[in-house]
Amino acid sequence: MPASDSTKKPERLSAGLYDKNYYLHTLPGLDHTEKMDVLDPALPETIRFGRITPGQRILDFGCGRGALVIALARMSCTALGIDFSPDAINFAHEYAKRFPKEIKDRVAFKQMRMEDLNFEAEFDTIVFNQVYEHLYDWELEILLAKFRRALKPGGTLVISTPNLNYIRWLFPLKRISELPLKLIKETLRIFRSKSKHASSIRAFLKEVFKILYPESEHTRLHINLQTPRSIRNLLEHRGFKANVTCVDHHPHLFSVMSRTWWGETIWVSCQKNCHPERSEGS
Repeated sequence: MPASDSTKKPERLSAGLYDKNYYLHTLPGLDHTEKMDVLDPALPETIRFGRITPGQRILDFGCGRGALVIALARMSCTALGIDFSPDAINFAHEYAKRFPKEIKDRVAFKQMRMEDLNFEAEFDTIVFNQVYEHLYDWELEILLAKFRRALKPGGTLVISTPNLNYIRWLFPLKRISELPLKLIKETLRIFRSKSKHASSIRAFLKEVFKILYPESEHTRLHINLQTPRSIRNLLEHRGFKANVTCVDHHPHLFSVMSRTWWGETIWVSCQKNCHPERSEGS
């Protein structure tokens, strides 16, 4: 009998989805690369959770435009940025040209698929920021095993990814709590002729009662959203000791009260476990 469709691995997202238009218009954060003095806002958390110090050898997997690679080089690290999108690597090379030679000498960018990632104990830290959610579990199984081999003894894998708890629960709760104030604001905008949603009652109500987390061309590529618990379980079963926390910079009271598990972004600091629950080849 033919194999059931349910046993087939889902096809990975095409590199063609991450084209020049994606990096110029869809992916947030273009302003990080427009001015040389603007640093990637993920840098402080990456340094903190990745235990990064000057002089380290860093791998940024899924480097995108290359802003974080350059930022790490500016703090005297040697950084390699890898991405499977040729447009990402082209963008990163062009971006790096703006910087002094001493910065450019500490960075390299390569187009590479995960199957070609074959480093052995080479990196102090591997950065895996905002990439996890673009990969299926079967891809992560391959990649995490390769990360374990690529890390030096005592090295750290740092991960950031959107929090499914935030998208499902905290964001809607925050929107609901803000409904009375939003209703007043939108009504006042109509009287001042400044509302963009005054064309009909339906448009007005749709804007006021916009509760769910907004979709965009970018978020539609998020095929593997996780909770803090689920991401920790997967990492521990793939041979890592995982310290999982959430970061949420919103001042909203609900964010302050529940950021530990419902915060907007999951951050994970991982070290290799000497006794993984599952072998790398399983």
